[in-house]
Amino acid sequence: MIVLGLHFGHDAAAAVVRDGVIASYVLRERHTRVKHAATLDVATVRRALDVAGIPASDLDAVAVCSTQNVELIVDDPAALSVAYPATDDFGRPCTLLEEELDAAARRGGGTLLDFLYDPDLAATWLGRSYARLYPEYGSVERADISATPWIDDFTTTPQWDEGRGLAELAAAPARVEERFRFGFHLPVRVTLAGVAIPGYAVHHHLAHAGSVYYGSGFRQAAVLTHDGYAEGESYHSGMYYLGREQALYPLSPHHLGLGGLYDRVGAALGLGVVGPAGKLMGLAAYGRPRFHSSRFVGNHADLRGRFPADIATAWLRHCRREAERMGYDLTPYGNPEQATAPINADIAASTQKLFEEVRMEAVRALHASLGAAGMDVPALCLSGGTALNCPSNSHIAQQGPFRRVFVEPACDDGGIAIGAALAVHHSILGNPLPEPSDGGRFPSPYLGCAPTHGDVERAVAAVGDRIHVEDLGGVDQMAERAADDLAANLVVAWFEGGSEAGPRALGHRSIMADPRDAGNWPRVNRIKSREHWRPFAPAVLAEHAAEWFRDTPLPSPYMLFNATVRRTEIPAVTHVDGTARIQTVDASSGGYHAAISAFHRRTGVPVVMNTSLNGPGEPIVELPEEALDLFLKTELDALYMGGLRITRA
Repeated sequence: MIVLGLHFGHDAAAAVVRDGVIASYVLRERHTRVKHAATLDVATVRRALDVAGIPASDLDAVAVCSTQNVELIVDDPAALSVAYPATDDFGRPCTLLEEELDAAARRGGGTLLDFLYDPDLAATWLGRSYARLYPEYGSVERADISATPWIDDFTTTPQWDEGRGLAELAAAPARVEERFRFGFHLPVRVTLAGVAIPGYAVHHHLAHAGSVYYGSGFRQAAVLTHDGYAEGESYHSGMYYLGREQALYPLSPHHLGLGGLYDRVGAALGLGVVGPAGKLMGLAAYGRPRFHSSRFVGNHADLRGRFPADIATAWLRHCRREAERMGYDLTPYGNPEQATAPINADIAASTQKLFEEVRMEAVRALHASLGAAGMDVPALCLSGGTALNCPSNSHIAQQGPFRRVFVEPACDDGGIAIGAALAVHHSILGNPLPEPSDGGRFPSPYLGCAPTHGDVERAVAAVGDRIHVEDLGGVDQMAERAADDLAANLVVAWFEGGSEAGPRALGHRSIMADPRDAGNWPRVNRIKSREHWRPFAPAVLAEHAAEWFRDTPLPSPYMLFNATVRRTEIPAVTHVDGTARIQTVDASSGGYHAAISAFHRRTGVPVVMNTSLNGPGEPIVELPEEALDLFLKTELDALYMGGLRITRA
């Protein structure tokens, strides 16, 4: 069976799943060059089909999803459209059709167009943020946009609606019910290039859960999804699930508001309104959690009525009030040029501590609820944007109640095109899982477009005499020469094969440097035009990881866990608190692994600095011409691509 997954929200994407295996994945931002691009274009869908080698006529089903409150918008509605039929072409159970069709039909909506085109809403920070995410903004009038309402509200219960605190959730035995399994989808019919394809609209968090559970290799696992949406008053900010063989069972909302709070704090500290969480995580290491208070520990139900304002506002007021009481200089507050000033760094550290504590309590509540139902579930999967928080992931893995913890590389919204397709294939349509595996290993993160040698040659020819090109012959020769450059303290770009799924470069679109030279920390930040204080990640040969790092689950191939650095020889990738966000690398990474191995043979250090190959505010490069353009605009010393070593003429 072949399923096409379509995600229309921010980080829009298309994916093709063939018999439960990811055949292709295309993230819209990578070819529009608009970071976190929202809404879907037909070109993204066609690329996904082309990479998979699938014509639209061969598709058996389609899975549709979006970001909460974002309607389904496409650049060419004549070529791609979505409709909600009154019947299910597959005849599978659907709780909404069986119990409340009329109510479901009234639930469609979306606010993206309002925030883009209503003058009052467009002037808000959210309106300005959406404008940056919509590639067609400014070139198309609202009247010319065709939008299909998105369904955000699915099955619920009175207990879910009223909300329960974390202690109540822990005490309540988990309910594994078919009604909930089939309660978070609705039939759709997609017309693509004149071909009508049946399928399902899938709830946002079911898609997150599908992405991580079906990518984990586990046959049974608990799942926690959570992102930056809402205050936690509903299941829109995330859910608990149980994955059991091919079925995914929604258990309960957890009513967390951590993701929204974390983003609000990042914005308040001047770290940006779109995607400040990664910067806040890095900034936290510079401070001390002096403003932490147990009064803020809990979910929405626990904290309801405790503060006169929403939780994020109350938290920021509390931090400022405590800072005033302790005699802090508040002048640098929210000034990005003074991000590491004590007031900003200590708010960041306090927020990180609160985030870790509440998220751990939520994990313990999930484990206890399963135990109360008589279930011993050893594995936990984490997804949603909050799963990018490496210190929290490590805290859960090291001190939490589950024996194994898995986080997938595309745990942000970019991965839900994959997750929706997998959830439709397995949980909704009932297809079995692939053959058993050891678990805890995503099939491959290198799911993006893989340019051909001809693509590289054409891109190089277009640059002309601005570059000097050495033909090294192949990947192995590239690896040896790159290791020579790294050992000589050059900063090199590495471009290989298919691009990475998810927001972190994992060795196919990377910048590498020698981690032994502390000066490479500010040097590479300068090359990338990043804030001087932001840290870099080490990539370490998997077989040597335990010699250089501790306090982290190993292997850690997706740069999603923090570790304590054991050795002093790699200061360029050791954060100020002695930790690092590590990536373990094995032979499945191809030439990237060969380059690190060659560097190890030359230096005795099995570690390199790894950061994404992109400029400020830009997506990771996808194509050879983008890699060359970035190389020529920066102070990178060499670019390795397609068997070539490229330097400036």
